[in-house]
Amino acid sequence: MEPRRIIWRVYHTISLLHTGRLFRHIHWRGDMDIAPLFDVIITTPSPPPPTLVFWRTPPLGSYKINTDGCVKDGDASGGGIIRDSSGQCIRAFFSFYGDCTILEAELRAILDGIILAQRLGLSVLWVESDSTLAIHCITKGGGPWHIQATLRHIRHLLALDRDTITHIFREGNQVADLLASEGWDRRYYYEYSSQDLPRRHRSLVQIDRFGLPTVRGL
Repeated sequence: MEPRRIIWRVYHTISLLHTGRLFRHIHWRGDMDIAPLFDVIITTPSPPPPTLVFWRTPPLGSYKINTDGCVKDGDASGGGIIRDSSGQCIRAFFSFYGDCTILEAELRAILDGIILAQRLGLSVLWVESDSTLAIHCITKGGGPWHIQATLRHIRHLLALDRDTITHIFREGNQVADLLASEGWDRRYYYEYSSQDLPRRHRSLVQIDRFGLPTVRGL
């Protein structure tokens, strides 16, 4: 328990952790000035270059469902929009889910979108979400027990040999993101037709229809 030996062991352990890449840049936050004392050279990682994100129209004869979930202050909501092969809005919705996790909100929004499409008699669906975890749970299985009933319902309604489910970055999912936030603000379920879609929503739909990109990474 000699002070010099304790100091040496701490120094040696930190150096080993850094050499083994178990100490990373974020672990030195607030202590950058002492890192060189342990022979640790901190380099700030460069951010990835900006990329353009495009929303793609579905193939002729199919329909695309974009959904998103939202959790703020412990309460969750979701929203989504169904569009045809020309990018025109068929129907949009938002819903309030109350106390649940973000993964539950993402999955419930996907389920609500599929149920709405089938109620409208639409088939050959392309479901798109910005949650890679939700998509993985649907296509690969797994996940906590409390989402299994929702997953079974989604898989029962989707024909994965005919329908498609893919990921899109949040920047390309802005209409669904706006609807999910509206569900949190209003705290009930509501559907928009193409005629009564609010102006801000319509402008985002038009941006997608015209193939204009949004920038990710700025």
